[in-house]
Amino acid sequence: MEQQTKVLDPRAAGAKRLKDKIAIVTGGGQGIGRASCRRFAEEGASVMIAERYRESGERTCQELRDYGAKAELFVADVSSAETAKALMAATVEHFGRIDILVNNAGGSMYGPKLGWEYTPEELIANVQNNFWTTMWCCWAVLPYMVEQRSGAIVNLGSNSPRGTMRLPYAASKGGVFAITTSLALETATLGIRINCVAPHFSIKQEGDQLFTRIPNQRTTQNPEERRAQFESLAERHLQNIPMRRPGTVEEQAAAIAFLASDDASFITGQILSVGGGAVVP
Repeated sequence: MEQQTKVLDPRAAGAKRLKDKIAIVTGGGQGIGRASCRRFAEEGASVMIAERYRESGERTCQELRDYGAKAELFVADVSSAETAKALMAATVEHFGRIDILVNNAGGSMYGPKLGWEYTPEELIANVQNNFWTTMWCCWAVLPYMVEQRSGAIVNLGSNSPRGTMRLPYAASKGGVFAITTSLALETATLGIRINCVAPHFSIKQEGDQLFTRIPNQRTTQNPEERRAQFESLAERHLQNIPMRRPGTVEEQAAAIAFLASDDASFITGQILSVGGGAVVP
């Protein structure tokens, strides 16, 4: 397809900090993952998009290719060890190495409700979707990065550990903080950096979200229902954001790109709250 002369992310302002880097972004089909793929491509990276929904993954992949970037799609749920290993192997087979891993796949499910109101199945599903996706992908990618003595991992946390009504999600993201800090210490002398971005309430472009976080459930196309969902989220979250506005997925992607780039070459083991002044532990 003919290369287009458009800009995927104007916030990049011509920066090419990721030129010739090979990046994996899990959950790259929509939301922060899609914005990160666009930002990475804008900054010169080749991107392996890991996404459990082919429809949304192919959309992101085609966007990057239309821009002229190198992009491939790996369709799978990365919450198992076997799938995470297959993702890393496929990336190395296609691109030759892995420079960056963004562990974005996940999201709160079956809430909001009080902790004891979740069913055992809902608790387990949240942990599988948010903790194990990150754990297995870190576990699977690190042998490659250790062997090449270089690499950057950016995990996606959340401000939820200091919130309410999302117990299993908050517990999972607290675990992601621990994965980040523990592995960062273990790899600090091996040329590998591991950091975490902790988003707060963020908004997406209209039409960005094709699927909800509940497996195989499509997003409602009813404008009134979407407006009601947004207002409910805003009422819960904005009071905890000092800037009193939601962030954007592009603002989250900008922070992720920074931590993945050599601009952050002396930063590891950090939890960066991108939450309008909100802080995390």
